[in-house]
Amino acid sequence: MGEETEVPVNTEMRGETWRVRISTSGGDVLGAGILLAADVVLTCAHVIPSGPRDPAFPSVPTGDVLVELVGVPGARPVAARVADGCWVPELEDSRGDVALLTLDEPQDVRHAAPLHRVAPTRGRTVWMCGFPSTRELKDGVWFRATLAGPSGPRGEWVQMFPVTPEETVRPGFSGAAVTDAETHRVLGMVVSRYDDRSSAAPADQRLHLSYMIPIETVVRHLPAIARYVSGERGNGLPSVPRSAARDRDFARWLARWFAGAEGTRRVEAIVIKKGEAVRSATLSRAVALADRELPADGPVPADGPGGPDGPGALPGGPGTSHQDRKQLCKQPAQQAQQAQPTKPPHQAAPPAAPTPRPAVNRPPGSQSTGNRPAGSEPAGSRPAGHQPTGIRPPAPRNAPPPGTPPDPHPDPRPGPRPRTNGTSRRPPSPYETEDDVLPPLGSVDLALDVSGETVARVAERIADRLGLRAADDEESPVGRLGAARSVPLTIVAEGVDYAADPLALVEFTGLLAARGARLLLVFRNPESQSLELALRMADPAKDDIAARLDRVREGIDNIARRERTAFEKAALIAPVRPVPQRAAALRLDLTALRRHPEPGGERFLADLSAFERTVESGLLRIEEAIGLAEARIARRNELRGRLEAFFALLAARSLEEERAAAPLYRTAHNLLYQAPCELAEAERAVERFAEAVRHHTHRPRGGDPG
Repeated sequence: MGEETEVPVNTEMRGETWRVRISTSGGDVLGAGILLAADVVLTCAHVIPSGPRDPAFPSVPTGDVLVELVGVPGARPVAARVADGCWVPELEDSRGDVALLTLDEPQDVRHAAPLHRVAPTRGRTVWMCGFPSTRELKDGVWFRATLAGPSGPRGEWVQMFPVTPEETVRPGFSGAAVTDAETHRVLGMVVSRYDDRSSAAPADQRLHLSYMIPIETVVRHLPAIARYVSGERGNGLPSVPRSAARDRDFARWLARWFAGAEGTRRVEAIVIKKGEAVRSATLSRAVALADRELPADGPVPADGPGGPDGPGALPGGPGTSHQDRKQLCKQPAQQAQQAQPTKPPHQAAPPAAPTPRPAVNRPPGSQSTGNRPAGSEPAGSRPAGHQPTGIRPPAPRNAPPPGTPPDPHPDPRPGPRPRTNGTSRRPPSPYETEDDVLPPLGSVDLALDVSGETVARVAERIADRLGLRAADDEESPVGRLGAARSVPLTIVAEGVDYAADPLALVEFTGLLAARGARLLLVFRNPESQSLELALRMADPAKDDIAARLDRVREGIDNIARRERTAFEKAALIAPVRPVPQRAAALRLDLTALRRHPEPGGERFLADLSAFERTVESGLLRIEEAIGLAEARIARRNELRGRLEAFFALLAARSLEEERAAAPLYRTAHNLLYQAPCELAEAERAVERFAEAVRHHTHRPRGGDPG
């Protein structure tokens, strides 16, 4: 029952060659993994069997496991073991639980996974492939899910809703890649599940939940893998030392806003003047605490003091021996275990070493959900309660499901309570912050210093953070966001009034807010005209009819101004593309709306809402036109630089050779510096001159054919 919804491998998802099955030397499945490089595999720490350990000094598994690329036809199992220093066991609060394996035999690096930084937004559809114990599915089975939101220990995990209850992850899925169904990029790794199928609740009311660790959280624990992750980091603000002075009241306000606390607004505009170092440091520190990737409560992640190939680099880097690679990964883990950074005034000190959660003995009558045959391991070879198939032992037995209200009638009896969860894993208990100045982990999706940035560049960063890909080469980032139904991100933009066009950027953030984004806009000049516009946008009174009409008028004025900018930029490159001219018509429509026969009536409000959407669409179209024009101008400027670079090469040759190529140079130069510039023709002219220079520079000096 339920097998109908499972999607066997080697069908529509066969291209994911980074899928790894991890087994014992006897062939018993332990879990899954992700190939990162030729000889590096990422998995969950609890997937790897470990022997008895002293809780005060957690040992690293030293035995071999077998790794097999199930997505590569003919791939043989390869022995692997935990890389030195790349073992982060599950801590007492369930954080961590990641590890890197080093393979004895390197694989084809083309099979490595495309890891990517993407905000784990709600509703995103994902796939995962695991290896359950069913004989017919020994080569793997696909499950579908949608991302729900932050969950688990201190918000490190992301909860996933299975598309059907039968697609809840099960033993054999831990360590599996969680792949975005649209972009086919790996966004995270399966870590746990919750399934109360054995409870007394009706079948249609039982919870079936799965959990993943986002890639950015994995980088937080294993910073050495950052070299294999594409996409820019979500936090672009400067870092500050932990000892920097902070404004506690401001930090408290930021924590409430990041958490979306009751009474906060979706859009806020604040001023941090130049020279206000304490407030600026408070903002940077709050964003760092909310970032999934940067360990603000531990050692600062880095490729290592010597750069990406220095200490702390991932095993398998170029030019390193096997023994060297094992040592390269050691230092970051030692720092994480041994270093005890100075405790911030608002934060409890971290544990001195990553201590695994104490083993939990199963109550009488319960059965393991593992894939390993009973007795296949010698006695004492693993701690009590260890589940070797990729699903960890239960958390404290009285932990309720995520979001479950407290039991109004708690059981007063001492001792362990009866088991009510039909799985081998309890849902994580919520993480309680130390005080009211610590923002939730993952509560900021993108933080940017937008000083000097254009709307197109900011849109590009936001589109990348959402994982939006262009439908074709001509589609700009603004167009991608305009086509998106929602932008469910929390964004911090610092230096808005120092952007390339502050008013246009504020108008653009208004469009983002209309699509669901939460925005903290930070200005430096309290007299800025763009600040005044942002304050009106953030004011709840904007819902009044008069304020809405004023906002529409301001939007039309901005469209008119941006149309002039678009026309000026488009006129520089031929063929000159048409620029939308909507401002004049929109002004006439606004005049007609102000003379509506039923002002304030139901029909008027419907017409006003429709007109607001029309103005928003008009602004999106003109910003897209500006983005395309700027891209063509950038290409022209690139050709200018290329032309001068080849001319510099020619200057070192003889006068005769310079004269021979001079007509080609003048032709290309004239084409590039005329307005409008015939871009395609200029590109051909530059290439003809470059080819002539190559011909002369490969001959002996002086033009003698030799």
